[in-house]
Amino acid sequence: MAGRLLVGFGEGFLTNAIPLYHTEIAPPDIRGRLITLFSATASIGTIAGFFVNFGTSYLTTDWSWRVPFLIQLITCVLLSIVYWLPFSPRWLIDKGREEEALEVLAKLHESTIDDPEVKNEFRSICEEIEVERSFGNRTFAECFRGSNLKRTMYALFTGNGAAFTGTYSISYYTPQIFQQAGLNDVAISLVTSGASNILVLIFTMLTLFFIDKLGRQGVFASGAFIMGASMYVVGGIFQGFNTVDNEGNLSLSNDHARNCVIAFVFIFQAAYAYSWGPVAYIYPAEISNMRTRAKTIALAYGLNWAIGIFMTFIMPIFMTNTIYGGYYFFGGCCTLLFFGSFFLPETKGKTLEEIDRIFNPM
Repeated sequence: MAGRLLVGFGEGFLTNAIPLYHTEIAPPDIRGRLITLFSATASIGTIAGFFVNFGTSYLTTDWSWRVPFLIQLITCVLLSIVYWLPFSPRWLIDKGREEEALEVLAKLHESTIDDPEVKNEFRSICEEIEVERSFGNRTFAECFRGSNLKRTMYALFTGNGAAFTGTYSISYYTPQIFQQAGLNDVAISLVTSGASNILVLIFTMLTLFFIDKLGRQGVFASGAFIMGASMYVVGGIFQGFNTVDNEGNLSLSNDHARNCVIAFVFIFQAAYAYSWGPVAYIYPAEISNMRTRAKTIALAYGLNWAIGIFMTFIMPIFMTNTIYGGYYFFGGCCTLLFFGSFFLPETKGKTLEEIDRIFNPM
């Protein structure tokens, strides 16, 4: 238990640090793709973990639980290469290490420190940080003052909205959902759940090709619409076709209804994978300024995990008492997210300094 808690802490740090780092080192034309890579590799890890656990579940020795932990340990050791990654130029300038920051910027541009583009970006970052330094010490309270309040609300809307879509509950309870739908073979149910994770990876990878061409707003809105529609359909099918056997177990009475539930759960997960899954990591990191970025991201992603944990606790209550209520609830949440998406400022193709000027016009 203690080990799992430590792993959870480490994962929390990585969830905050990786999008933050990608945001600060990436040029605007590929920033979305870089942060989406984080979601894509996380999907690869989820698939690997699922099938490793599925395979080792057939072992009858202690290696059935040791193998997954050993594989996880190897992955953690490989993560040690981050020690040799360059610091973020913005962080270096903020710490007074301007010469080092200029060299890192030149390397990121694959150019020299005399390149006009490198010098212009360096000068722009320095000016922005000088303005931010004039406000004194950083605090969490600052995230909710002045123009930062809007930024924080946008970050919380997208970061926490991703959890309210129901993705944690649907992903965690996919085998049970398929069993309630009538897929009674446990092994087939588990393999189908694994296939849904592969689908998530495919659609996350597809996002790499268009995330920096399409606007963030449109991706959020379309994803919320498709997810909401999928949840309403699944809820309607469970409400209209559920039966209770002699032992009190709920299931679907119609094979076509069962297949529709499985299909729309897949559609829901695919929609999340190309929209709120990766972009909810991108947007909070983009919308906040240098001064409050780390704290805003910590709030957005930390609450995302907290809400996700809460959702996984209430899903069994829905599944036991109404079978369909949870899907209507998540459909309603997605409807609100759909309309809310149209109020988000567009950040596609803008530098972090240009985004800052949206909230602090010169």
